[in-house]
Amino acid sequence: MKISFCTTCKGRTHHLRQTLLANLRHNVDWNRPEDVEFVVLDYSSDDGLIEWLTTDPRLQPYRRAGILRFASAPGQTHFRHSHAKNMAHFLATGDYVCNLDADNFTGPGFAQYLRSVFKAWPWAIVATDRFDKRLNAGLYKGSMGRVALSYGSFAMLGGYDESDRFRGWAGEDSDLVIRAVRYRMRPVFIRDRKFLRVVLHSDLERIVHTEHSDASAELARIAALDGSQMTPILKYLVNRAVAPRVANRGVPPGAGEIVWHDVTTQPWEVEAVG
Repeated sequence: MKISFCTTCKGRTHHLRQTLLANLRHNVDWNRPEDVEFVVLDYSSDDGLIEWLTTDPRLQPYRRAGILRFASAPGQTHFRHSHAKNMAHFLATGDYVCNLDADNFTGPGFAQYLRSVFKAWPWAIVATDRFDKRLNAGLYKGSMGRVALSYGSFAMLGGYDESDRFRGWAGEDSDLVIRAVRYRMRPVFIRDRKFLRVVLHSDLERIVHTEHSDASAELARIAALDGSQMTPILKYLVNRAVAPRVANRGVPPGAGEIVWHDVTTQPWEVEAVG
């Protein structure tokens, strides 16, 4: 069973520098290196992401083994959460895919934890508990994007919803979980907080690259939907429960140009694919 961790990044190289190597070390078993991969999508970052991924000697063993794979999506002016995540997930080659935000630490043994869950319940969707108030602040705030399910289930659900209702910061991860549960997939909540630590940073940094017309309103939406206020999140859940179960009907999710950075080439030699 192969697990693919999918990470998108726009202007967050400083976070990925803190998390990626630790996550690789905590989840790669060199006796079975084919059982895990990390897919990193550079969503038009301008902070040296590809240069670092290509040249850091500590990452080279993982690149050479095909465990760490990375690509670019050129021409993206704003960070569109659903689109970026769909791009990264559909680049994965694993049996199961797991969104892993750039500021998230998996903790030791998270891949093995996912395997144990999916071995017991292949049709499960693994996520954080939106009503767990312990995850609303401190070392765990920002872990709500952790969602894992089979590649087949992800494709069946149409991926993350790329419609205008999820413009900016808007809960596309919760929407995916709700749609999966409506398909009678088994929800499994991550209870062990050692798997949910994050790099501490402000909410303002969460929205700096997203498309929005009012930063104050966007920050207020984060505060309303982070699980700390029950009324807004319950209203959100009710509204999503009557939305279509399959997203992006008639529109290929994650469409756009992808530039792979292959481990066998020099940094300036890339292969462009549609």
